[in-house]
Amino acid sequence: MTTPEQRLIRGKVRAYKSSVNVQDIVSSHEFTVTFRSVDADLNYWLAYDIFSKHYLDVINLYINPFMITAVDIWRDAIYRIKFFEIIAISLGENNFDYSQQKTNAKEFTLTFKFNFIDIEFLLNQSKVLEVATLPQIIQRI
Repeated sequence: MTTPEQRLIRGKVRAYKSSVNVQDIVSSHEFTVTFRSVDADLNYWLAYDIFSKHYLDVINLYINPFMITAVDIWRDAIYRIKFFEIIAISLGENNFDYSQQKTNAKEFTLTFKFNFIDIEFLLNQSKVLEVATLPQIIQRI
C-alpha cells in the first residue's frame, strides 16, 4: 500500500493514510479452490460445466455469491467468508490417465476473482472458554 506524503518546512516528511477503499488494499481479490478428482472425474466435469456456462451467460455478469465456513473439531462454525460478484478465471488441467489415478490422488484447481468480501465471526463466548474440555489429539510418547 502506498501512502500519500506531505513535505513540511525544513524537509520533514509526513505520511497519511490512503483514501483507497479498505477492500481494495487488504486482499488480492483472487482465490483458488483445489479439488480432489473423484468418481471418474465427475467433479471436474461439473466444474467445467459451471466455468463454461459462466462465460457463455451474457445476462448475468457474475457467479452467484457463495460462502466458505470454517469449523472447529466439534463442527461448530468459527467464521464465515462471503464472496460477492465472483468471476471464474481459470480451470486447472486434468490428466485422464487411468494409471495415474491408481497411484496417487489427482487434484485440479479452479481460480476465482471477486469484487467484495464479507467476514463474519461466529464463535460465541462459551465456546472460546471451553479449552479444558479439548480432546488429546497428539499422543505423548
